[in-house]
Amino acid sequence: MPELPEAETMARELAAKTLGWKIAEVLVNFAPIVASDWQSFTDLLTGREIELVKRIGKWIHFVLTQDHHLLIHLKMTGQFHFDAWPSSEWPSHCHAAFRLTHQSQEQTLFYKDTRKFGRLRAFGPGQLEIFLNHLNLGPDALLASAKDYHERLVNTKGKLKAVLLDQTVLAGFGNIYADESLFAAKLSPLREAKTLTLEEVKNLHGQAQRILKKAIDCRGSTVSSYQAPEGAGSYQDHHKAYGKAGQPCPHCGQVLVKTVVAGRSTVFCPKCQK
Repeated sequence: MPELPEAETMARELAAKTLGWKIAEVLVNFAPIVASDWQSFTDLLTGREIELVKRIGKWIHFVLTQDHHLLIHLKMTGQFHFDAWPSSEWPSHCHAAFRLTHQSQEQTLFYKDTRKFGRLRAFGPGQLEIFLNHLNLGPDALLASAKDYHERLVNTKGKLKAVLLDQTVLAGFGNIYADESLFAAKLSPLREAKTLTLEEVKNLHGQAQRILKKAIDCRGSTVSSYQAPEGAGSYQDHHKAYGKAGQPCPHCGQVLVKTVVAGRSTVFCPKCQK
């Protein structure tokens, strides 16, 4: 599932290709991919110009003219790519198409999703804030301060890995970067979050910031299907724990072990992360 660095990469690359372009036409090829009825969805977006593309947690947010918005959650396999406007046959696994125009130019942005778990939402004036309030996202994991981390983590019940994955605590963490951050900070994913000291949280914050920024520089991690508009990421080459169960710890040589926390596969070093 694309996490914060992957969503940030997609937002930046989409912004580079679409800012100032108008959504001239919208087609939906698979109705359930849209969270509302498809007619309302297309009506809200058609004719709007793209003013900004940014990330909210793990969501992609297109800010459009006249206080209209397009919000997309990629879930497990959501992607974007540019291709020719579909005349009869759609590109494989593409479920929505946006025909964009700018002066005499034209391009088509496709939303592609093999598993079909992603969701696209369109909002008119005043509607986005209501939806975001309902999501109740915590502070952004990349922008939050060490103080934010401390206040959110020590006041939430549950194992540390599970708390990090809770988007209402800190927005943006997923399985990859939770494992990598906890490994770098030498904190057990099985520890109760409320037992962390201020110094431990400061260390976790610093390690998480370093890892998330480096992953963004590498355009994210491609471990299965993730592709940004400009191609795959490369941060998977820097993973120390995620997906490496059974391999020696790069710090102490102890075999990395796998367990399950909050229903997610979790890898850690039993020696370094006691």
